[in-house]
Amino acid sequence: MTTQTIPERIVTFSQGLPGFEDCRHFILVASPSLDPFRLLQGAGATTSPSFVGIDPTLVEPEYRQALTPADLLRLEAREADKLVWLAIVAPQPDGHATVNLRAPVVINPASMRGIQVLAHDGPYRLDHPLNAA
Repeated sequence: MTTQTIPERIVTFSQGLPGFEDCRHFILVASPSLDPFRLLQGAGATTSPSFVGIDPTLVEPEYRQALTPADLLRLEAREADKLVWLAIVAPQPDGHATVNLRAPVVINPASMRGIQVLAHDGPYRLDHPLNAA
């Protein structure tokens, strides 16, 4: 078994992301040219998926999603920690885009750990329309 050194700027998803479990390391790219979006680029896997994300409160100002104690443990976070929340953006065939508000990606910048919160029910949609600002 080979041990791989992971640079500090890489976010580790210990269980991968649903559908992309083999890719456990992602680089979070934020840039003024991307604003308000961020890119989550897979790193170190045979196939490296990329995702565009946006802060869910920019889409739904009253957005609130609870983290369980198990979520906080996986993130190596406390309730008071400032976390990065991203709703994944999906382009649609009609040229518009939707965002997944039901299953956001959450990253703890202090530990560089990430998870995708999978709320099976709740008030948010998997395909919330992304309106142009």
